[in-house]
Amino acid sequence: MTPSSNPKLMNSPEAELLLYATSVRSPEHSSIDDSLLSRIDWDILVKAANDHAVLPQLYQFINSNYAEAITNEALNRLRDESMSNTRSNLALTALLFKILELFQANDINCIPYKGPALAACAYGDIALRQFVDLDLIVHKKDVLKAKDLLVSRGWQTEFDLTGPQEEVFLEHYYDYAFLKEGKLVEIHWELAEGYFNFPIDMERLWNCLQPVTITGRQVLTIAAEDSLLILCAHSSKHLWSRLGWICDVANLLKSSEDLNWDEIFQHSDELGSRRMLSIGLLLSIDLLGASVPEHVGAEIRSDAVATSLAREFSVRLFAERTTRPDIIETSRLHMRMRERIRDRMIYAFRLSLGTTVGDWTALRIPRSLFFLYYLLRPFRLLAKSVRGLFHRSIFEAD
Repeated sequence: MTPSSNPKLMNSPEAELLLYATSVRSPEHSSIDDSLLSRIDWDILVKAANDHAVLPQLYQFINSNYAEAITNEALNRLRDESMSNTRSNLALTALLFKILELFQANDINCIPYKGPALAACAYGDIALRQFVDLDLIVHKKDVLKAKDLLVSRGWQTEFDLTGPQEEVFLEHYYDYAFLKEGKLVEIHWELAEGYFNFPIDMERLWNCLQPVTITGRQVLTIAAEDSLLILCAHSSKHLWSRLGWICDVANLLKSSEDLNWDEIFQHSDELGSRRMLSIGLLLSIDLLGASVPEHVGAEIRSDAVATSLAREFSVRLFAERTTRPDIIETSRLHMRMRERIRDRMIYAFRLSLGTTVGDWTALRIPRSLFFLYYLLRPFRLLAKSVRGLFHRSIFEAD
């Protein structure tokens, strides 16, 4: 999910305050002029903080430093929103433990990542990160067993797939979503769609887990080095359109001062994700004051394209938009974020010809005719592109 930018936010005091509030610089370098608070539109600020998933950090910053400088009404509103997030996070964390116990009792190994695990690792407090779902990794062989267990407990699958479609789904997709009483759980066996080509070795991931304590309970989650690469790839896929994703990187860097940078760069080179890593690091450094070793800073700034893209994403972060980027714009940026020609070619080929769940649900055909989905895919993409251009032309005409 990506936020829709607020037309009034670009170059605004609200955007300035959000960057101050989420900075990981030392407090003396994050102080603001009290006059900034007098220019804040609190309706715009609260909406933007929620859209960018940084409201609890905003409340902590204001309450700790400027509680006397704003109205009681504004402070109470921020507190109420932050408390609501804390209650939601606690409820999702309790649900996480129940699912972990369920899977453990049925011999399914499981890794929690993002959600409460990332909040505990990067922020040291599950209340300081906004998340609305749970992400769990299981071995591919256990996906259908995990599905059956969740369905037996009242969870519904996001997609209504036939048996043959489910076989193809497991082969070509990367996660299975389940819904129940307004809550979302995603079971992963890979970490990105095939077209995005982020071929992280899942077995390597399983062999490099690290412990994290979540509300007093220790579980195993993804190692910080792997988490950094995964966060940068995920956020790159979504064009770094949410400040909260940059905060995740900045806070992970702050909480993991002993990162093995040689391993990180070597792994990113193997994955073809060095530029995505560089963009994430540049954004967290330039916008939020994150710190990296000097040689790391020099290395990431040596990529002129990464530096250019980081500047572009910085500008786009609070820029005026009424629609999400269309497939043409998204593809252009995705291609620029890949440093290797072969990765760009794989991306273009798989995006154009790869079949998706949307293709399957748009038209149901027998398993023996599944090859037709690959023939229909370019026409569905063309239709999407035409719709995107049409909406853009209307917007520009206004």
